[in-house]
Amino acid sequence: MARRVFTVARQMASGGDQVAADLARFFDIPLLERQILEAAAAAAGVSTETISEVEKVPSFLERMLEYLGQHSGGLDPLGNFSMEQPASLTMTTDSYRHLIEKVLRQTAQESDAVIVAHGGAVVLHDLPYVFKVFVCAPLELRVQRLQEFEHIPTAEAQHRIREDEKTRLDYFHTYYKVDWLNPSGYDLCINTARIDTATAVDLIKEAFAKVVPS
Repeated sequence: MARRVFTVARQMASGGDQVAADLARFFDIPLLERQILEAAAAAAGVSTETISEVEKVPSFLERMLEYLGQHSGGLDPLGNFSMEQPASLTMTTDSYRHLIEKVLRQTAQESDAVIVAHGGAVVLHDLPYVFKVFVCAPLELRVQRLQEFEHIPTAEAQHRIREDEKTRLDYFHTYYKVDWLNPSGYDLCINTARIDTATAVDLIKEAFAKVVPS
């Protein structure tokens, strides 16, 4: 049986989270998003919040030096992600980011999963059995969805979406020299303005079966 590893990148309020959840449910494989950060944080001996801040271009670099504390094994089903370095070493922002990348790679190599966010499509681009999905929707529709879901004014919804997009664009350009919105970085792009969740999962299943080597 072919490995079943999917990465799902999604624009805010595009419906990508639901697509990822339904895809994981169909294949009966783990859905991993925050768990990636939790595993990296456990390995580094820091909080999940500290690790999550690394996925932004930091204006806080001076505050991001912490000592690698004692840590235990990894998070099942993600395995053990110990850095195998002395606990006295100081972790930098780059070290934390590399640790997230290590968790992503080891996860993809050792277990089937749907991995949401964390630059999975970029970090795992060289693994032929990883199927990379991008979920998008027009800005106007995403603003409407966010406004309705969180009961916020239109202006606030627009601001949050634009800020989120800018943060991700800056992050991927700074650290990976790529445009995360470029469709050529993915195997399949899904516009939820036209394609509902069930159809999206069907398309992913069909494309995956034809593209990923068995």
